[in-house]
Amino acid sequence: MVPKGLRVATATLAGAALLTLGTPVAARDVVRDGFAFPEDGTLNIVVFRPDVSVGSQQVTGLIVPKADWTEEARTNIKQSLIARAASFNAQVQFVDELEGEHAALLTEYRALYEKVAGAIFNHLIAGDTLPTKQKVIPDPRKPSGRGKKVDLLDWSLGPGTARLKEVTGADYAMFVYTYDAYGDTGRKASQVVSALTCTLLFCDIPDSGVHAGYAALVELSTGNIVWFNSDPEMGGDVRIAEGADKRVAQLMEGFPVRPTIIVQEQ
Repeated sequence: MVPKGLRVATATLAGAALLTLGTPVAARDVVRDGFAFPEDGTLNIVVFRPDVSVGSQQVTGLIVPKADWTEEARTNIKQSLIARAASFNAQVQFVDELEGEHAALLTEYRALYEKVAGAIFNHLIAGDTLPTKQKVIPDPRKPSGRGKKVDLLDWSLGPGTARLKEVTGADYAMFVYTYDAYGDTGRKASQVVSALTCTLLFCDIPDSGVHAGYAALVELSTGNIVWFNSDPEMGGDVRIAEGADKRVAQLMEGFPVRPTIIVQEQ
């Protein structure tokens, strides 16, 4: 059971991990068609405070939020992101919150992004394909010219994100969300008992924990989402530093890092 108040996109991922039967939803990263960072000039990326939720899953399936686990996980994930930022080949700033009226602006776009991210997950990752979000790559080997249909990352928050660009001075903004629920002793015991009693019977074994996450990059001048990565079955225990490092490595898979430009002396 997903706790009340869980945000839309995170709830979508957690729900996929909890409810998918038969065929699990696979991890996937995708880049907007034709996108690449500019090869020259200064590149600025702002990383907003990771939105993290960690809870305990009881024997009934109820997930109870744990404030101390959540704080530990948020700190660990942020520190891992800071360490990884050196590989982005960009100037990276980490911003927890904005002040005054700008704080309301950030809250507004966080909420908008969460809804859009939920749509991206449903239609691009979970398989509920939208024909309007696809293109066909022609195959010259086929007489008809028909080719393979390719899903497109074609979602935007709108040009109003330029206000965030003005406030932060950044070209792009990164959003990171993770949701974890660790099975308590009762839940784990129930899983063992079910495994034993189901040896000769066809029955479901209750899962012990939910681990989902996604990350995205938004081009602030246009509002376009240029990179998105999600996995409804994330690894790594985010309550400890080593586990957070593993989680961040998974979250950042496929990130479109700008290649280093080597200037040769004449």
